[in-house]
Amino acid sequence: MHPCPRQRSGNRLRISLKVTAPLDDFSLSPYTSLNRFSKPVQTMMTIAEIARLAGVSKATVSNVLNGRTNQVSPETRARIERIIKEYGYVPKRAARSLKSNRTRTIALLFPHLPANLIANTFFFPGFLSGVARACEESSYQLLITTSAKSCDTEFHYESLVQSRSVDGFIVSEIFFDDPRFPVLRKFGVPFVSIGKPEGEDVSWISWVDHNQEELAYRATQKLIDLGHQDILFLGLSRRRVYTMQRLWGYEKALREVGIPVREELLVTEEMKKEEVAEKLESLWGKGVRFSAIFVVAESLALSALKALQDMGLRIPEDVAILGNIETDNFRFYTPQLSGIRVRTEDLGYETARLLVDLIEGKVKTQVGQYLEADFIEGSSLGPRREGVKKGEIGELP
Repeated sequence: MHPCPRQRSGNRLRISLKVTAPLDDFSLSPYTSLNRFSKPVQTMMTIAEIARLAGVSKATVSNVLNGRTNQVSPETRARIERIIKEYGYVPKRAARSLKSNRTRTIALLFPHLPANLIANTFFFPGFLSGVARACEESSYQLLITTSAKSCDTEFHYESLVQSRSVDGFIVSEIFFDDPRFPVLRKFGVPFVSIGKPEGEDVSWISWVDHNQEELAYRATQKLIDLGHQDILFLGLSRRRVYTMQRLWGYEKALREVGIPVREELLVTEEMKKEEVAEKLESLWGKGVRFSAIFVVAESLALSALKALQDMGLRIPEDVAILGNIETDNFRFYTPQLSGIRVRTEDLGYETARLLVDLIEGKVKTQVGQYLEADFIEGSSLGPRREGVKKGEIGELP
């Protein structure tokens, strides 16, 4: 995978991650052979010529080129690959594109600048690795495309579709009744949503996700089992689908045991990780007390850990934290973060694989797929303390 130059057009930032594609029916780089007069002659390598030199059929060469190596013996595969390397066999992508009327490019749609997004989440690096791996296996390129504007119909998606420069889309950071979905439906372009969509008329949309509501429900149950009742929910805007799905699970767990849902314990607004401390300090200053926090993103959980420690609170003795774990960094936090371990790379891989199957007609109906997630119990989780005595850390003013 090779990064291509960035291109700016108005508010649009395009980053193309190019994956070399082995193809079947194209011309390749020239190599030198000798005719019967021993004069150098430039000719073009073809699959038929590779097959002749390797002593195999063209179908066998095609299997190797397209990654179907389970149908070819290791010795034969090695011989074909040696010939390809020796004669400088370089795929020419345009030939298949012309034949199939495809660009073999998929686009990942961000609703805002990825520089800001990646700076505030640990989710997307792993996710992008999974998408890139699936693209490489399927001989597709990945185009990352975004806008400086927020999620609305003024995005450049229509022009991108009309230009026929991509075969399908991965839609990220989805919102309730996301306006991008009807635009893509209008043009009949294949796409897959990162996350289960919510809103009116979304049953036709294919998606891949973790079961956000169920995971939040189980996580909140765990905090309740440890004696916590005043549990702070720390998320982003309620327009974001995954925030609301997790909030539903949180509320369900509380109501099942008769614990009222308190609005002052619901922090659901757009914020950068450095703003988490301001939110927590403001709540504490207003006398709002909580013995545990459930956080929807790892970057926010890490910020909450630091903010509480800076406030003089002990974790988990004064406040327990249960968060989203999106990377392997959680084990290096002090204290080690407890939480839901989501598989970001698997999510990216399965999303891209599903999109390729939709593009190539291998899947013809709507697909919704939940991935497994694990619970990791670190040292940020502990039982609720039985009250706070006068003069101790965390006492009410």
